[in-house]
Amino acid sequence: MIKERTKSLLLLVLVSLSFLLTYQLWYGQKPTHLIAEVIYERGIVETPRPLLEVITPSQVVVEAENGFYLLREGTLSFYLLWGAVSQLLQDHGKDAVAANSIGIESENNLLTFYMQPELPVGSELPWLKGLPYMQISKIELLFDNESTWLVLFDSENVSKINLLIPPDNAAELHSLIRELNDDIILYEKITVEDLAELSGESLFLGESIYVPQEPLYMDSLIVKPEILDRDLLIKTFFVDYSLARIIEEKDGGLIYTDGEKGLRLTDASLEYSYPRMETGLSTISYPEALKSSSGLISYHGGWPANLRLEQISLIRRGRSISYEAKWRVYHEGYPINTKKASRAIFNDRGLIHYTRAFFFAAGATAENGELIPVAVWNDALKAVLDFIKIERSGITTDLKLERIEIGYVIIKSANGLRGEPCWLIQINGVKYFLQAYNLELFNAEDIL
Repeated sequence: MIKERTKSLLLLVLVSLSFLLTYQLWYGQKPTHLIAEVIYERGIVETPRPLLEVITPSQVVVEAENGFYLLREGTLSFYLLWGAVSQLLQDHGKDAVAANSIGIESENNLLTFYMQPELPVGSELPWLKGLPYMQISKIELLFDNESTWLVLFDSENVSKINLLIPPDNAAELHSLIRELNDDIILYEKITVEDLAELSGESLFLGESIYVPQEPLYMDSLIVKPEILDRDLLIKTFFVDYSLARIIEEKDGGLIYTDGEKGLRLTDASLEYSYPRMETGLSTISYPEALKSSSGLISYHGGWPANLRLEQISLIRRGRSISYEAKWRVYHEGYPINTKKASRAIFNDRGLIHYTRAFFFAAGATAENGELIPVAVWNDALKAVLDFIKIERSGITTDLKLERIEIGYVIIKSANGLRGEPCWLIQINGVKYFLQAYNLELFNAEDIL
């Protein structure tokens, strides 16, 4: 009898110990040497870019005899002109500007750099070091009485800085402008009168918008999604990634989660979320936020070619304040659009949300034989206004035109992924993607 009780007691102890060890294995603290090993394995994809390489102009508008040339990310002339002007702003500081901040009596605008995001200058920053801190929204290159000037406007277009360019640097800029490729098409600037002719008084003009005034020919693109090292990528999000559970979706997507944060990977995109980080504030400065955005995109996938930071801004959700950064890829100066923006939301506590979906041209389809020009901008705008009129039951008042641009949109087709030429028109914050030739709206379900 005593032997039986002893056996039962021993069995109970062994079962209890088994439960304890199982719990410790799943939920307990790992030994120090294992934790150190996991942290050591956490990787980064790419070293963050310095601030000098984070910001580029949203567009460069060059004055021409009968219109304008429009240069954007992904073209050689864009990089050469911005590189030269950026270097000038790095080489000149407080003394040079103070000595040369005089009025310009007569001026001839050679070109304009539109800075979105805004360019931070002054203080201890790389550009115009030593001057009072400013955020620049526009830079004009002016020619006046055989002198060449840079004029920098602040975000409110109220304050400005005049910088006289040394003769050698001025000659270099003039040479770059003269050497623009002959095949660059002319653009025109939309005016209030243009809009009044199209819509009466129902449509208001936002920022300066430039549209092609010559026939523009574009072919559909064969595109490929970005290829990322999944194993390395997972390590950038999870310190102890070995504990992350894996859930396989019907469409082939994989979800990794440790119970607090989650990462979803597909063949064409990734999406990361860490909701617990939302309850925080962003107290860092605008330049520091730019550096942080560079770190996030670099650590979690890197900077591919022809990618630019499109926007960075503060967003408020209840009592929380975070920064939101958005990026976009360009192909030969034309933006490649997707349904979801590639973006990062972060605050002082860390990364809250990250979406990444980049596509790159692998060739033209060349299926259409002889190309025809895309539809003109005013027909595209009229098509959107007609759609809005139906959508809003005939009410078309209080409409603000915020963007018209020609580019590509990524769609799913029977032959795989395609970059289709499109008109992107944004009115009152709503984006409309139209097929560039027949001006029909793209099916939202087909857009990636």
